[in-house]
Amino acid sequence: MIADQCVYVRCDPASGSPTIVAVHVDDMILCARTDTELSQLKGELASKFKVMDLGELTQILGIEVQHDSSNGSIRLSQVNYITHMLESVGMSNYNPIVTPVDPNVKLIPLTDGDPRIGNTKFQHDYLSGLGKLIYPAVTTCSNLVHAIQHLSQFSI
Repeated sequence: MIADQCVYVRCDPASGSPTIVAVHVDDMILCARTDTELSQLKGELASKFKVMDLGELTQILGIEVQHDSSNGSIRLSQVNYITHMLESVGMSNYNPIVTPVDPNVKLIPLTDGDPRIGNTKFQHDYLSGLGKLIYPAVTTCSNLVHAIQHLSQFSI
């Protein structure tokens, strides 16, 4: 068995077919090429541990998983996480855009005398909003990385 920190891969000696177990705390994702291999893996785990089969993966760690068996694709999304995050920072009524940062907008630091300078609530909300964007940026929305880096230069 080949192992990463939380991902275990086993190749069947006869067929060379891999089965994969990804573990996070008390959740597991099981992957196999065939239903038979998946059932065998579930049986082996159930014989050694108390397990509960929750069916096909639809959500893990705030990431929604959508399977399209007609073309063999998997779509990962964090719509619920991002919607909740926007609500938590009071931005749920803003309109979505295709590009996270408009290249035609030049950001400048706040000027002396601006009431937001020294306002700890404003500073907390700003930094909290940026921090909450980091998780989707490293998981499903890599297009946010540049925007987060750019906006973090203006933390006060």
